[in-house]
Amino acid sequence: MSLPHKATKSPLLLMGLLCSVTLLSACQTSPFSRQPVPEPRYVPTIVLGEAQTLTIMPQRVACASALPMQCLLAKSHKDGSVFQVPYDWIDDFAPTLGTEYVISVRPQIDETQKSLTGHWTLQNILSQRMVGTP
Repeated sequence: MSLPHKATKSPLLLMGLLCSVTLLSACQTSPFSRQPVPEPRYVPTIVLGEAQTLTIMPQRVACASALPMQCLLAKSHKDGSVFQVPYDWIDDFAPTLGTEYVISVRPQIDETQKSLTGHWTLQNILSQRMVGTP
């Protein structure tokens, strides 16, 4: 006797559930309803700054950065400051470990933003000498 009563309840419950889902989905906006608009691509205009003379130290150090990488220690002849240059950020320069270099380089500048990029372009290797490791 209770079996026919359950059988009539089940389709009504299913119908109510389907109606609820349909009504709720009609209120939602689809993320695919409008086409995405890409950000404009920024292409920097790179110019070379004034030539500088740097001494590249013979050893490499871990860079002070979020990513693990090796840096060269560079000393500026202009003001004597020592700073890090990521290992491959001097174009056309492949230093050998244990060799100290004096090089002429030009910094790369993003002309649009009027800021240094951190990259350099090698002009000349002025001198190099092997340095013994301690």
